[in-house]
Amino acid sequence: MSLETPLKLSKENNLNYQKLLSVIEASENTLSILIAVCDDRRLRDKIIEAYEKELSPNIASYHSRLDQNEPSLRAAIYKIVQSEEFKKNEKYTLLTITGAEDLFFIRNNGEKSQQEKFFGYLQWTREGLREFPYPIVLWVTNQILVNLSRKAPDFWSWRKGVFHFIPEPSLTPVLPVDNRIISYDHLREDYSDSLSLEDLEELINSTEKKRGKNDPNLVTLYNRLGDVYFNRIKSGVAVNFPDEKEKALRCYYKALDISREINDRLGEGDSLGNLGSVYQFLGQYQQAITYYEPALGIFREIGDRFGEGMALTDLGSSYRFLGQYQTAISYHQKSLEISRAIEDKLHERNALGNLGNVYCSLGRYQEAITYYQESLEISRETEDKFGEEKSVANLGNVYFYLGRYQEAITYYQRSLEMLKEIGDKSGERVNLLNLGNVYGSLGQYQQAIAYYKRSLDISREMGDKRVEASSLIGLGNVYCSVQQYQKAIRYYQNSLDIKKEIGDKQGEASSYNNLGIAYDCLGKYQQAIECYQKSLDMKKEIGDIIGEATTLLKLGLCFKNLQRNDEAIKALQNARQLYQDMGLNEMVELCDNQINGLVSGDE
Repeated sequence: MSLETPLKLSKENNLNYQKLLSVIEASENTLSILIAVCDDRRLRDKIIEAYEKELSPNIASYHSRLDQNEPSLRAAIYKIVQSEEFKKNEKYTLLTITGAEDLFFIRNNGEKSQQEKFFGYLQWTREGLREFPYPIVLWVTNQILVNLSRKAPDFWSWRKGVFHFIPEPSLTPVLPVDNRIISYDHLREDYSDSLSLEDLEELINSTEKKRGKNDPNLVTLYNRLGDVYFNRIKSGVAVNFPDEKEKALRCYYKALDISREINDRLGEGDSLGNLGSVYQFLGQYQQAITYYEPALGIFREIGDRFGEGMALTDLGSSYRFLGQYQTAISYHQKSLEISRAIEDKLHERNALGNLGNVYCSLGRYQEAITYYQESLEISRETEDKFGEEKSVANLGNVYFYLGRYQEAITYYQRSLEMLKEIGDKSGERVNLLNLGNVYGSLGQYQQAIAYYKRSLDISREMGDKRVEASSLIGLGNVYCSVQQYQKAIRYYQNSLDIKKEIGDKQGEASSYNNLGIAYDCLGKYQQAIECYQKSLDMKKEIGDIIGEATTLLKLGLCFKNLQRNDEAIKALQNARQLYQDMGLNEMVELCDNQINGLVSGDE
């Protein structure tokens, strides 16, 4: 292979070109899905021409385009392999597929858009590609690349490489400023993701003026704008968290209103699911459920099995956070059945992991391990590195809860190595938190502090307020453990301030709970009760039953320390009832012991 391309490329593009050639040549008679990313059609065509010329005569190259109406990758490949020219070929073969850049993201009369169909075909027909033992270069835009990992993750997990090509000044003409406009007739999803927020808002305004405020395209556009704001919130890069949260919600509500006005059932289901996701992220689980339930009904009505499975998953997760574990199991089990029925390995893996999470919350750790192991096996079978890391981290969690700390550390360290390998900084900082928790439980406080501070530094560097707050709580826990309560209170208070700033009700309640513990340990019982009461009120507001029970238990013990026995017994009885409803028998027994001790003491 030549070290210089016939085409003059920048250093970065030339490096990726050489890597692409190397993988193609190493993939003889092997299915290798190679994702080539380029937004410049001229450059893409030049690169295709260059590698086809450079690989000949030893490698026969074939080219096909996706059909815009039925954009199936398998169908595009099948057109090649059924041709007489291909059947006569005896050489090593390369297939190049283009056309993804021409797929529209706007829906027509509520039907799925061309891009949605494309991602759907990729997700459900991945196994069908096994019959094509050739390297396949699929050319996409940067926007489609982002959506590919989100919307066809099962297919994405099979990729053998991703090769980025940036525009070359020699090939890309510079337009005068006045000509840099977006052609309405060629509106595609890549514009909505690559434009700035201001440009996307301008695009929506333009659509409303030209086609009216109930144009079907606006359902997708408002949902896309909501996604941009929501992703900024989730990734921690939002400049003003409360403001951008409200903007995300407004966009999703607007999409919901339009979809209902024009009877776009698919758009309505998507909008409801998006709203549920925001409220779930904010810890407002009952509110999230009020959106997920009608979304589930719509997906069932229109026969969208994938959407049905996602809605079931979201409902299961919300009920788990609320401590309603049997309901959560029911939803996740149904999601698992659907994923198996439609042969969706990725969501089968997710459903198994979610079931493991519920059983872990129930303290049924062996059952949790079984589900996590099944999830891990699927991830390895499908070469899904992201899923494998997630399953490994979950196993670390369950061994941590079992008190088998060395095994937990082994899994967390393995998870951390995998996160660094795949370049997932977000997962890395959460994993550092987990390691801090383990070393804190082992009493190795200096190591715990080191891990929490690394997590804190990364979260601040990335602007992730949620993980920053969790890291501060971890540090507070360490100082509480070594009886430096005033220092712990400072960390807890800083965490509380962040939780209030970002509108995280669940996190705010947890911070009040931690402050209550610190004041409790200092013997400042009245201040502890005030913090516990604030935590309890918020837990009730968001419907967090397990959190409510835990806080009631702590309140009861605090009242006991103040010899306010009647109030202590009442709090403990309320906690006992909630634990009994959740089937947490060990906690019921603990409450009984405390109540019996108080009653016998009164007598």
